[in-house]
Amino acid sequence: MEHIAAFMLLIACSEDLQACREYPAPAIGYETVEQCQAELTPAISTIPTDQDKTYGKCVEIDPALLYEDAEIVWDVTHQGGIEVALEVVNPHMALQSVASVERRDTYNNVN
Repeated sequence: MEHIAAFMLLIACSEDLQACREYPAPAIGYETVEQCQAELTPAISTIPTDQDKTYGKCVEIDPALLYEDAEIVWDVTHQGGIEVALEVVNPHMALQSVASVERRDTYNNVN
């Protein structure tokens, strides 16, 4: 089984950085950060030329996150960088909250 050690983030923005959007990377993940870095510049060049500013970044990740639900949160800075954070989503917490609400609703319906 392959282990993913990095992923690529490609973003294009308007000149004033008020409108930004992600573009698909050439691969879901990379076994090494070096592999990702080698494909970064060619990947950035595939973003349509009508975009004012283009950015790309390879982000190292913990392979254990493959077994977790995580959300990629990114922001483009005015200095021309990309800040990226991975936030683990805890589905068990939401399920427990729903279960509590359901039990309470059932209790209220019985009375």
